[in-house]
Amino acid sequence: MVGGMKTAIPVLLLFMLMPLEARKHRGVWFWKSTGNPYGSAAIVGVSALENQTIAFFSAQSIRRVYGSYGTRSISEPAVIAAWNTKLHAAGMQSQFLLSETSWILPDNRPNLLNAISTRILDFNNTPGRTEVEKFDGIHLDLEPQAMGATWDGATPLEKRGFLIDLKNTYAEVRAHLVAAEVPDFPVYADLPVWFDNLGSIGWTDAADRDLWFTEIAVSLTGISLMPFDRSSFSSINNGVSWERANISGADVRVGLEADIGSTGTWSYVPDFNAMMETMESAYGSSGAVDIQSYRQWREALAALPLVAVSAVIEPVALALEGDVVFPGQSGWTHVILQSAGLCSWQEILRVKAVETAPITHRVGFDGARGFWKVQRFEEEDP
Repeated sequence: MVGGMKTAIPVLLLFMLMPLEARKHRGVWFWKSTGNPYGSAAIVGVSALENQTIAFFSAQSIRRVYGSYGTRSISEPAVIAAWNTKLHAAGMQSQFLLSETSWILPDNRPNLLNAISTRILDFNNTPGRTEVEKFDGIHLDLEPQAMGATWDGATPLEKRGFLIDLKNTYAEVRAHLVAAEVPDFPVYADLPVWFDNLGSIGWTDAADRDLWFTEIAVSLTGISLMPFDRSSFSSINNGVSWERANISGADVRVGLEADIGSTGTWSYVPDFNAMMETMESAYGSSGAVDIQSYRQWREALAALPLVAVSAVIEPVALALEGDVVFPGQSGWTHVILQSAGLCSWQEILRVKAVETAPITHRVGFDGARGFWKVQRFEEEDP
């Protein structure tokens, strides 16, 4: 027994022989996270790590990557161009993620516009820059509610004032793009789900609130709602229902935080996966799910490392439309891993079977080829 687990683990191996079409269109926040192995600072520029990350994205049906790269598009343009090329080859958008709450204040707004010019527009407009090397849009994570005591101590009317600052920031970003002769360049933004509240925000009335949302939709291409810390679908849906019903002119997506663990929103990875499936079933492509964040997601999957054991090879069925089907054993945890070439295996999904019956999982490999295996282990009773 190693690490509290019994090590009698059959391993199932499958070679993918056909392209698969993903049914989901997820997005993911890919933060710089300097010093963390799952941050863009550590991954982008290291080919093997880039390939592993994109393999994970592909297997999880990620189609939009909201990447935080600091000033690397200025200091290391070839590295960023190569990364964008890989994302596009895998069928993914590359949106440049900018996050600094103070930029919503009028005196600081020029710093945001300068960042857009130097890190995104100048990069995209470099002579010889190909389309696959360019960024597809701007993703703004500007959250006035993250200003700490400044927000916490504000009156509802003062909070409305900060939201007016946020609205004006979006408008100035769009005007900046118009002046730069790219008037339709996509701009996306993150919003909490309670800005529509007539009590906590000092809207003068419902019409005042409605006008704010109407005006930001003129500046923005899309919105990612953040109903984080909500642990049931009903609470998530209650949080996003007003925005989904009333925002027009901008796409509305719904975020889900990979806050997984004993103290997190989701106790286990299967709980998180089930909520993703529930939201996607309820909202379809019109409310595609965005995951916060790649780092949290991978850390949760890595929290229970597997032990090395001998393996036996068994056949695994490949069902129609890209489903992998394998035997499930009640009470045992089954871990699906993927590799492009029988090395550097990446964990994709972890499921504890509640009955002895076949388990089906949509792998969604999208035209690429690779290897898949399923490891099964039984956790030691406490």
